[in-house]
Amino acid sequence: MGYDETNDKLIKATESLEEAEKQFKEVEGDVSALTRRIMLMEEEDKKSADNLCSTITKLALTSKSADNVLKAVKIVESTCMNNEVTIEELDKNLRATIKMAVDNEQKLDELSRKLGVQ
Repeated sequence: MGYDETNDKLIKATESLEEAEKQFKEVEGDVSALTRRIMLMEEEDKKSADNLCSTITKLALTSKSADNVLKAVKIVESTCMNNEVTIEELDKNLRATIKMAVDNEQKLDELSRKLGVQ
């Protein structure tokens, strides 16, 4: 009887070993698949980080360009305001000059009439 028991134990141990080896190979395959997946995700992460870096750089350059445009707009607005003030002053001077010319013309006409009458 000792032999049969030992043989049964050996068969059970062999079956257990085969089952354990089968599970080990399945787990090993899973680990291998997960390792590949991790590598792909790391590569995707690197691409995303590079893309983010590029986008941030473009954003900074665009922001700087926008700041320069805003500075130029302020300069143009200031120039326009100064030009408007100058135009108003020149217009005021023009009206005064026209009024003076009209007044002088009237005085000339009056003087001409007075001289002509005498």
